[in-house]
Parts: sequence; C-alpha cells; structure tokens
Amino acid sequence: MNSKIVYLSIIVLLACLTISEGMNLRGLGVDPRCRCIETESRRIGKLIASVEIFPPSPHCKDTEIIATLKGTMQEICLDPTAPWVKKVIEKFLANKAP
Repeated sequence: MNSKIVYLSIIVLLACLTISEGMNLRGLGVDPRCRCIETESRRIGKLIASVEIFPPSPHCKDTEIIATLKGTMQEICLDPTAPWVKKVIEKFLANKAP
C-alpha cells in the first residue's frame, strides 16, 4: 500500500513539473525575447494609427518601437535611429503628456 502512494506521488510531482516547464511565458505577460527582428526605416508616418514604445528589459537590450498601421491594423517595428521615427516618437509623447 505504501509503495502505491509513493509511486502515485512521484507521478503527480512529475506531471506538475512537466506542466510548469511547458507553460508559455508569453501567456504570463512576459516575452522571453525581443519583439522586433527587423525594423522599418522607410517613411510611413501617414499610415500609422498608433505607436507603442517598449524600453530595454532583461529580455531585450533594445528599445523597440511598434507601430500599428491604419486600416490593416498590421504591426510594424520601426527603426528607432531613423530621424522620422524620432519625430513620430516626439509627437506621440507630446500627445500623451497631461
């Protein structure tokens, strides 16, 4: 009887470990890597509906700027070093200020 309890406890423990290891960090609100693999440097300012700025984090050393396009709602990563992107960020931050 005791051996059955030990075996059952081991199986339950292994199942819990397997489930917790298999959990997706993104589902927990944590992105384990950079969101932007490629960035857009062409001028697309008039197509932008909204902009999100993600500062450097433990998961990504880069500042990431993600624009959502009008109409298609497609998300595009912008090149933070492009002069026109810097202007878009300034406008975005000016509109956010109380």
